Amino acid sequence: MSQDVEVPHLSPSSSVSTKPSATPAKRLRGDVQGLRAVAILTVLAAHAGVSWFAGGFVGVDVFFVISGFLITQQLVGELGRTGRISLRRFYARRARRILPAATFTLAATVIAAVVLLGPAEVSTLAVDAVWASAFAANIRMAISGTDYFQAELPPSPVQHFWSLAVEEQFYLVWPLVAVICIVLASRIGAARGATQDVERDSARPRRFLLLAIVLITLASLARSVVHTPGEATAAYFSSLTRAWELGIGAALAILVTSGRLMQRIAGSAWAREVLVLGGLAAIAGACLVYDESTPFPGYHAALPVLGTAAVILAGSTPAGDTTLGARLLSVAPMRAIGDWSFSLYLWHWPLLVLPEIVLQRELTWPERGLAVAGAFVLAYVSFRLIEAPFREGAFWRPTGRALTFYPVTIALVAAVALGGARYADFEATRGAYQPAIAVTDAPAADPSLDDQEALVRASVLAARDNTAIPTELRPGLTELDSLKPHRTRCDYTDDTERDLCVDGDPDGDRTMVVFGNSHALHWVPTLNRIAKKHGFRVYFLVKNRCVSASITTDRGSSEHDPYTECDDFNRWAFKQYKRLDADLTVVSTAPPINGVFDDDGSWVGDKETINSLMHPAYTDFLRRVDKHTGRTVLIRDIQGFDANAGACLSRPGAALGDCLMGPVESRETAIDVQVQAAEEVGVDVVDMSSYFCWDGSCPAVVGDTITHYDGTHMSRQYAPQLAKPLARQLGLRGRE
Repeated sequence: MSQDVEVPHLSPSSSVSTKPSATPAKRLRGDVQGLRAVAILTVLAAHAGVSWFAGGFVGVDVFFVISGFLITQQLVGELGRTGRISLRRFYARRARRILPAATFTLAATVIAAVVLLGPAEVSTLAVDAVWASAFAANIRMAISGTDYFQAELPPSPVQHFWSLAVEEQFYLVWPLVAVICIVLASRIGAARGATQDVERDSARPRRFLLLAIVLITLASLARSVVHTPGEATAAYFSSLTRAWELGIGAALAILVTSGRLMQRIAGSAWAREVLVLGGLAAIAGACLVYDESTPFPGYHAALPVLGTAAVILAGSTPAGDTTLGARLLSVAPMRAIGDWSFSLYLWHWPLLVLPEIVLQRELTWPERGLAVAGAFVLAYVSFRLIEAPFREGAFWRPTGRALTFYPVTIALVAAVALGGARYADFEATRGAYQPAIAVTDAPAADPSLDDQEALVRASVLAARDNTAIPTELRPGLTELDSLKPHRTRCDYTDDTERDLCVDGDPDGDRTMVVFGNSHALHWVPTLNRIAKKHGFRVYFLVKNRCVSASITTDRGSSEHDPYTECDDFNRWAFKQYKRLDADLTVVSTAPPINGVFDDDGSWVGDKETINSLMHPAYTDFLRRVDKHTGRTVLIRDIQGFDANAGACLSRPGAALGDCLMGPVESRETAIDVQVQAAEEVGVDVVDMSSYFCWDGSCPAVVGDTITHYDGTHMSRQYAPQLAKPLARQLGLRGRE
C-alpha cells in the first residue's frame, strides 16, 4: 500500500479519458451534490418515520452508487494524468475525508450515552463503537440482527455506521484490484512491443478495469439476489451483497471515458432529459413503494441503483448541467445539503435513537422534528469545523500524516469506549451496599409456599417499598447479554441441520423429549439439571419461532409469509420423536407472534380469531404427541411483560419499584388457550406462574437474580433456580 504503481507504456500526455469526459471530470458536479442531498433527505424521512416515504432507506443505495462513481473517477483520472495510481495518496484522501468527522461522532455518541443512559446500554454501545471505528459495523450489526434473542432490542445508536463500513471494505479491495489490472495491462503491452499505437495502449488498462468491476458486480448481484430472500438481515448489512451497487458506479466512471458513448449522449438533449428525469423518478418510486417488508437489497435495489446511475450518466457531458433535472438538483439549497450530507448522515441517527432509549418509547412528531433540526445544526457545525478543514487544510495534506489517522482514530474511539465501559461498571455498583432480597425481609409468608415462591413474594414486597437494586446483581448490569437463554447442542436455527443430540444424562435409563420454540429453550438449564439428577436422556426438538401446534404460522415479521421451514421442522421432529420411545414429553411453546394461516391459506392477524384457530391446533398436536410417550406435560408459558427488565433496571436512578411489572393481559389470554387444549386432551399442566409473580405483581429481580432476558424469555441465571420446584411439579421425587 505504500508503493506507487507505474504503467510503463502509458504517458501522462496520453490520458485514458477522452475529451468529452475530461470536462465533467474536472468541473464541480452540482447535480451530484444535489443527488447527495436527495439521498440524505430520503434517509432522514424514512428514519424519522414518514410513513408515505417508508422506502427512503434506498438513499443509502444512492450514496453507494455516487461513491463508487466518484472514487473510481479519481483513480481513472490519476491514471490518465500520471500513468500510475498511488495507493498511499488514495488512502490518505479517504482518511482525510472520512475519519475526522466519523471519529468525532462516535466519541460524542459514547459520551452522550454515558450521561443519558444506564450501564447496560453504555456497555453495549462501547463495543459497537469500537467495531464501527474499525470499519466493521456491518459485521457487528449482522451478527446482532440475526440473533433471534436480540431482534427485539433497540437499535444501536451507531448502527448507521454499517454503510460506511461497506464502503471502506469495498475501497480496501477495489484499488488493489485496479493496481493488478494496470500491471497486467502494462505487461501485456510490453510483451507485444512498441508496434501498438499510444491510443490503444492507453485504453488497455481501462478495459481491464472495466472487466474486473463487471465481474465483481455480477458476482455480488448474484449473491444478493440469491441470499436476500432467506437471509434478509445478513444480506442487508453484507458488503458481499452490496458491492455491486458501488460496482455500478465504478463501471459508470470507466464507461464515461468512452468518447463514442459520451458523444452520443452529448448530442441528444432528449436522451439526457429522459435519463435524468427517469432516474429521479426511479429513486422516488422506490421511496414511495418500498417499505420494511420489501426483501432488500436483492433485485429490488436495482431500481434506485440504476436510477442513480442514469442521473449521473446524464450529467457526465459538458452540456449535462442544462437538463431540467440537473438544474433542479443544482439549486443552492440542494448543493448545500449535499455538502453537509456526510455529517448529516453521521448525526441524524444517534439524535433519533438515543432519546427513544432514554424515554423507553417512540418519539412524537414534534420530538422527531426537533431531532432532525438538531441534526442539521450539528451537520453544519461538523462540516465547517471538522470535515472541511481536515479534508482541505494544508497542515493535514501530507500523505504520511493523513495515513496516521487510521490507527489514531481507532485508538481514540477505543479509549473513549473503554472509559465509557469502565464508567458503566462504576455506575452499576455505585452507592451504599444493598444486599440481596431475602425471605426474612418480608413478613411471615404463607406456609403453603415453598422457599422460592416465598422469595418471589418477598421480592414483590421489596419492590413495592421501592427498595434499592441489590449491589451484587446476577448478572451485573453491564453483563445483560449473558441473560440470553441457553442454546442446546443441536441448534436448529439452520434449516439444513437435522441431527439428534443427547443432553441431560447421556447414560440415563429414561428418555425425555422437549418440544417447543424459544420458550422451550429458556427451560434448557432447568430441564438439564432435572434430567441429570433423575437419569433422563434429553432431546430438545425446539426451533425459534416454531409454535408447537398443528398450524402454519407466519415468520413473525411484517410481510406475513408462511413459516414453511417450521412446518418442515415439525414433520422431521415428529418422525424422530416416534422412534425415541419417550418416557416423558415436555411441551413449552409461546403463542404465535403475529398471525397464522387458516385452512384456506389466508393470513389471520386478529387476536380472537387466532385464539379460536390455535385451540384445535394445540389439541391436535398434543393428542398426536401423547400417543407416543409414557407421559406428556405442558409447561404453561411464563408471564410476558411489555418492558425489558434489564433495560429498566439499568436506567439511571432506577429502584426495584420502577421495574415492578404485571402480565400482559392479551398474552395471558393466548396462553390460556394452551392450557384449555391440554385439559381437553388429558395432558398434565405445570403452572410455574407463582415463581415469577405474586398478587398480580411481577418483580424484575427475585432475590439477587434478574428473572427475564427480555419481555417474554426467562433469564439463563434464573432458570436453574427453578429445577427443584419444576421437578416436584413433574412428580420427580425419587432420586432427590
